[in-house]
Order: sequence, then structure tokens, then C-alpha cells
Amino acid sequence: MALNGTSPNEGRGRADPFLENALATQLLAVPPAFVELLPVAAYACDAHGQILWFNQRAAELWGRRPRIGDNTELFCGSYKLYFGGRAIAREETPMARVLKSGEPVQGMEGIVERPDGSRVAAMVHAAPVKDADGRIIGGINCFHDITELQRVTGALRERQEELEDFFENGAVAMHLVGAEGTILRANKAELELLGYKPEDYIGRNIRDFHDDAEGIKDMLARLGRREKLDRYPACLRAQDGSIKYVLVTSSANFRDGCFVNTRCVTVDVTEEVLAKQRVADSEERFRQLLEALPAAVYTTDREGKITYYNKSAAELAGRTPELGRDQWCVTWRLYNPDGSALPHDQCPMAVTLRENRPVRNVEALAERPDGTRVPFLPYPTPLRDRSGALVGAVNMLVDITERKMAEAHQALLFKELNHRVKNNMQMLQSLLSASRRETTDPQARLRLGDAMRKVSAMAAAQQILYDEGSPTDFKAADFITAVCSAARGTFPDTVDILIDAAEGILPNDTAMPLALILNELLTNAVKHGVNGFGEGTIRVAFSPCGAGHQLVVQDNGPGFHWIADGQRRSSGLGLVAGLARQLGGNFQVENDHGTRCIVQFENMRISSA
Repeated sequence: MALNGTSPNEGRGRADPFLENALATQLLAVPPAFVELLPVAAYACDAHGQILWFNQRAAELWGRRPRIGDNTELFCGSYKLYFGGRAIAREETPMARVLKSGEPVQGMEGIVERPDGSRVAAMVHAAPVKDADGRIIGGINCFHDITELQRVTGALRERQEELEDFFENGAVAMHLVGAEGTILRANKAELELLGYKPEDYIGRNIRDFHDDAEGIKDMLARLGRREKLDRYPACLRAQDGSIKYVLVTSSANFRDGCFVNTRCVTVDVTEEVLAKQRVADSEERFRQLLEALPAAVYTTDREGKITYYNKSAAELAGRTPELGRDQWCVTWRLYNPDGSALPHDQCPMAVTLRENRPVRNVEALAERPDGTRVPFLPYPTPLRDRSGALVGAVNMLVDITERKMAEAHQALLFKELNHRVKNNMQMLQSLLSASRRETTDPQARLRLGDAMRKVSAMAAAQQILYDEGSPTDFKAADFITAVCSAARGTFPDTVDILIDAAEGILPNDTAMPLALILNELLTNAVKHGVNGFGEGTIRVAFSPCGAGHQLVVQDNGPGFHWIADGQRRSSGLGLVAGLARQLGGNFQVENDHGTRCIVQFENMRISSA
């Protein structure tokens, strides 16, 4: 086999022509297994341009799989191909050129358009395959995706242009200074700052423009020692004779150990210097204002070291903080609301400085050296300089001792209220039970029994609300278990209640309606689903269903039919339907080897446990 007219045996004697022809033909006809392992796309054509084979990478780059040996798909498997910014015909493709001229194509760049409209930049390396007599019998094309390469190359070029534009047109004054102090280059901002024309500034020695000879000498010496200058204060003489107070940030550029130039950024702080005294006066007035505040206030630097505190801060902490030594907080010790220790480096002020953001809606306990503790709300807020850099933080500590005492008193009252409601329900149950025992009217006994079960269900719900201690919600599992247990106590021992599922967190305002619904469904199942007060099993499940939840009460009795429009609101199932609508749900009954009473809740607020 020979590629590009060169035999692999050249220089070692003429190889067997028949063997070379066979190898070349085999290479074109059957792709070697390693072709699929190549990191590039590859395909082969015969001398007429019919595609003989292609690897998977070629199909992926083309976005299609061309038909092998199809005369309508000669030279290339691309849907569309662009070179030189225009679409080309198949007869103009690199493979067509190779088969026609016998000359390889190396590193030709083009655009492959896929059937879905997406485009990929590709680099083509195509070579002819010749037999021992030098006749072209086909060609092989290896090409690869250079989209990312072009993007990176373009990005680098744009980056270079951006850097050039950044230096020349940047809002900050910049200049380059050579080893001897000669100004090599200065941007527009630098020239405008001092009022010089380029020919009056560039090429002169930087010492000529510094009002402080010792200062520029020190700057150049330190830069020569590879030190970096960070906001070094200096005084420059402008063209009109005025003095510009500036801060210079600079570092030296060394190549092969030799000083090449410095890179300097100059920030004009003339106004700041002139206003320094005014700022100092303003700070003093602000300090006096902080001292007069009844709330504890203190400040820190960016490392968290205390830089200032007012009298109220020292009183809240029960100690005198040490400026520059105490860190993050003025307090002696800190605790979380649950009483666990809160290290100072994890306190709200430390979080503010670490994450450069205010911290709100947290509570903490400050312990004084005498052992007393003070609950407080912190309000740490970052302090930034004119450039936006974090320079420290301010914190206000609000003593919430009185609020905590009020909350504790409120909790005590709420607990007492729940206790009284529970006692009242128990008393009501006892009265209903006594009335039921004393009456001889069967209908009255039935109604009183239903009333007892309703009150029992409500009492069970109230008990869950009381035990959970949450002001907003309760666990469905505990709730379902409590209501079923209360109902089971009023049913015959031959009736069993099994809870298959109970998932979710329910809002407190659903407790009573849901307790009455479940009680009515259990009572109905005992009355009708298990043949009166006979034997049977009732299954209960409260679980997710679609976008909502559903309550299912199922028995193994003979079943019954329920027509929604024919039920009074005061009846058991009528009450269930009405309460279901109140909770944003609906009620339905199914009969299949027993009765399934289903209440689906679409709009009731339920969260996962």
C-alpha cells in the first residue's frame, strides 16, 4: 500500500505489487478496528468518491449517517459544507480535490452544517490512497472538531484587545516605568490626571514629576527588590503646578532576573486628603451619637477585631471589651437559644465578615462574667470602603429579655388554655355518656353515642395539638393514630382498625374538621360496612395522591351506595362531604369487595414529614 505516492517499502527494494494493491484495497473496503478508537473522525472513499466506510466520530460530527456506496452522497457525508465563507458543492470538497489531483489536503478549515441546523468548525486532513503503480484507488479523510479551538483562539485575541483597550482607555491612571526610571508608556487617564501631553510626559524620568524626592527613591528601590507597592502615598506635580495626592499600586516585571519595567496604577485621592479633617470631624460626631444610643453598638475591622464599642455594649456584655484584642463580639461567652455553646468564630458577626453580608433573624444568649445570661438579637452589617472592599462591620445587639419573658408568659397561658379545653371536652364526654346511660329512647341513645364519638375525636385532635407544641402544624401519623385509638374505644372488640399509611405535616386549622371526617367514616364503616356491630376490619390510610393527599377508610363489609345530592348536611356522610369541601377536597364512595370511602384534598396545605 502507498499513501501520497510513497511506498512504505521505499528504500528497501520494491515490494510485491499484488500485495500492495491488496492492502490498499482492503484498507478502503474494510476499516480496521482501530479506526473506531481514533480520537478523530475518519472515512474512506473509492476512486469515484463513493463512501466506503466511516467511523462513529464522523457520524457524530456530521450529525447523520450517510448511505454507503450511494452515488448521491459522493466525497463527503456532510449535510452541508462551507469553505471560505460560502457553501460548496460535493465536487468542491477536499476529498474531491484529493481524488482529482492526487495531492493531499492538510489543515484545511471549514464549517460542517448538520441536518438539525447546528454547525461545527472542522479541520480536514485528506490523503489519496494509491496502488503500487501510483493509480489513485481512493482516499481517506481524517477531520476533527475545532469549534472550541476557534472559540479559544478568538477569545484570546479578544482578550488581548480588551487588555490593550483596558490599559489605554481605562478609567484608572496607569503607566510603565523602565529600570532607570524612564516613563515608557502612560494611558489617557494618567495624562489627564496630570494635564500633560504624551510628548511632555512619556520618555521623561518619573523623578521629574514627584514632589517628594525621598518618596520616589524609596518606591524605585523597593520595586527593584521585587517588593509590591500597595496604595503607596505620593505627591505628583501637575502641568499647572498643582499637587496631586495619589496612591500608587505597583509591581516590577523581571525577565531572566533582569528588571524590565514597573506596572503602576495611580489613584487620585486629592479630594480625600483635603477632606480628611472634615471626615474626622464627622466621625467624632457619629461616635458621640453612638454613645447616646440606648442599644449596644460596636464595630470591628475586617479580621473581626473590636475597634469601637459604646457604653450600652459594655453594659450588655457585663465587661469592658479590649480594643484590638477581643474578636467578633464584645460578650464574654455566647450560646445558641437552645443553650448549646456558640463559639465566637461562628457567631453572626463572624458570619457577616466571612461571607460579606448582613445577618438577620437570629437569636443568641450572651453570658456575662457573673454568670447571668441575656437573650439578644444581633444585627451585624458589613462596612465597605469607596471601592466596595470589606473593611469591617458594625453590630447592634438588642436586648430581648422582656420579650422572652412575655413569650414565656404567653406560652404558659396557651398551655393553660389547652389544658382547660381538654378538661372541658372530657367533661362534655362524661355528660354525654351519662345522658346516654340514663335515656331509654333507642334513637336518643344512638344520637348521643354519635355525639360522644365526635367529641372523642375532637378531644383526640386537641390532645395532639397540645402534645405537639407547634403553633402551626402537627404530624399526620400521630393525628391519625390518636383519632383511630379514640374511636376504637367506642367500638366492639370484634372490630379492628388498621392504619396502612399516615404521611405529611398538617396545618393546625385542619385538625378539627379532619378529626370529624375520620370519626364519621369510621362510625359509618362500623354501622354499615361490618354488618352493624359485627366482626370486621377497617383499614385507614392518609397518603399522597397526585398533586394532593387522600384519606381512605375501607371495610370488608357488604358495601352501600351513596348519592351526594341526596344527603343532608346534618347526616354523617353529608357532614363528611361538607367538611371535605371546607378543606378544599371532595368525597366519594366506591364498592368493590367492601366499601372505600375516599376524601381527596387538592388545595389543603400539606408538607412532607
